[in-house]
Amino acid sequence: MRERGFTLLELLAVVAILAALSAVAIAASSKIYAASSLAVSSNNIRQLAAGGIAYLADHGNFYWPWREGKPEGDIWWWGFETRESRSRPEGERDFDPGAGPLGGYIPKGFRPDPSFALSGRAFKPKFRSGYIGVGYNTLLGGGWNWVDDAWTPRLNHWQLSDPAKVVVFFTSAQVNTFQRPASSRNPMLEEFYGIDARERTVHFRHNGRAMVSFASGNAGFLEMDETTRDARMPSANVGRFAPVGSTRHLK
Repeated sequence: MRERGFTLLELLAVVAILAALSAVAIAASSKIYAASSLAVSSNNIRQLAAGGIAYLADHGNFYWPWREGKPEGDIWWWGFETRESRSRPEGERDFDPGAGPLGGYIPKGFRPDPSFALSGRAFKPKFRSGYIGVGYNTLLGGGWNWVDDAWTPRLNHWQLSDPAKVVVFFTSAQVNTFQRPASSRNPMLEEFYGIDARERTVHFRHNGRAMVSFASGNAGFLEMDETTRDARMPSANVGRFAPVGSTRHLK
């Protein structure tokens, strides 16, 4: 007896079924990815917020610095990096999160946010030892520039007129077009760690919103000021809470 093969209509039906199942699987995986990213951001920011409040209580309510230069390396707000590490290319450097100003105040429960590696966009890592995807309001910590051979003063919590509206931590990233393998023709997303009155470094990665913690201790979401969307990679959702030059939500 001859073996019966598939007819064209049967093949088309099978293809249609497989396409439908694939679409359902992609939608489900997208929801799982979004939920996972939100959970990690929430965990990281809430731990930082709680640790920050404890730090303030122990340091006269003054915020921690963005960076302190030492002969042996740099103490960034997110950890310590040796001089030797700084000499390596980005992506091959290391940092110790426990040796930063908040190291003794935050449980070791940080996890890399999957929104970077799984976003489908070109991602440029800064460190090989992981990333948290969170930035700090540098205006609270004295900024990141020298003024008259000294760091600008750090703010005291009680100097804030409305702590419930001042952002301390936020989901952060920047668009890089100036360091290999990134270029103007190949913009890449990378994590970043701070914001001032000019930088476009807020990552609105949660359904077009940024997760933030406020100086009051509360956490929530803020939307992007569309005039600040980084046009070099618009789909990456990188921008600011307020127009360039504004300190709204920062001071």
